[in-house]
Amino acid sequence: MPIKTHPVLFAFVLMWIVSLQSVNAAVIDDLYDAKIPVDNQSEQTQNNAFSLALKQVLIKVRGNNDLLTNQKIKNAITRATGFVRSYSYDKQESQLYLVISFDPQRVENVIRNAGFPVWDKRRPDTLIWLAIKSSEDADRHIARPTEYAGLYQQLRLRAAQRGITLMFPVWDLDDIQSLGVFDIWGGFSTQISQASERYSVPSVLSARIYLSDNQASDVFQNPVIANPKSALKWSADWTMIEGRGLLAGQVQGDSPLIIAEALIDALADQLSLKYAIDLAQIDRADTKVQIVVNNIDSLIYYSLALRSLENMSIVYGATLIQQQGPRATFELDLLGDIEDLTNALSLDSKIRPVVDDFGQPILGLEFFWVK
Repeated sequence: MPIKTHPVLFAFVLMWIVSLQSVNAAVIDDLYDAKIPVDNQSEQTQNNAFSLALKQVLIKVRGNNDLLTNQKIKNAITRATGFVRSYSYDKQESQLYLVISFDPQRVENVIRNAGFPVWDKRRPDTLIWLAIKSSEDADRHIARPTEYAGLYQQLRLRAAQRGITLMFPVWDLDDIQSLGVFDIWGGFSTQISQASERYSVPSVLSARIYLSDNQASDVFQNPVIANPKSALKWSADWTMIEGRGLLAGQVQGDSPLIIAEALIDALADQLSLKYAIDLAQIDRADTKVQIVVNNIDSLIYYSLALRSLENMSIVYGATLIQQQGPRATFELDLLGDIEDLTNALSLDSKIRPVVDDFGQPILGLEFFWVK
């Protein structure tokens, strides 16, 4: 059976494999779980927590909060109990939490039936570079996690809520020598990209955070960062490097914590645009493709490779159609196109492209299994 590909998409595949030969990607195991603080264990409190938790999970799985305006999604949130697979209570210090796990299939079905894409649980790590200027007269300086613990804690919390993972520079001698505060402040993509290479991440976000009304503030020195009623206005100009693409934007807020949330929201929105799969745009008559996976020399590795392929949300079905020694040919029935498949495979740590001594792909859709 011939491989069904589009010439333009095939050319894109080659470029994409070159740019993402070895990257860090996380599998978000708690994508369908939520942890909600509650005051008591009453039925009303529990039902309210179920609705809030389902809303959070829907946003994580979709990758964007735009689905919350859809009537089908609104109806699902009001019937959140029917999506619950299990729940339990957990008390940490003096706070009671309701820990909820939702049924993945039901969650994905309601998102797709509402016409929205679903984002696979394999998601790229993003490296964060930050610089801060607290007033017009203050010096610009690099925001390190050791000095701005509250800001980074909020970044992590929001990232967990959006279902993405972050990496932060270690700021050792290599980082200090390769990237300065003015590189981050100016959003100089070449310098930022070069400094990020050692971390092997497919996504990099840099941002400059500043007080936009020229008033000084000591909020970063205070354990409780920022007063939400403060008249101070904060802004952040961000630059995102993802694969071969470059994006930029700005977020604003009344405190650095709100800025941190807005930066993560912008990051998650952009990543989901690339990796979430929109079934409404798929022509099911032209979505079968064959790939070759080398180094499959036992039944165990065949089983692991097949499971890895089938667990990708882009793959509707995977079938072994030929086995010649350690060379296995799989036919994939896709819920998307070759670009979607390549994006998914670029985040898989076990199925890697076949390349030459210079790191160039020597064959199109040919990979090897990393044992």
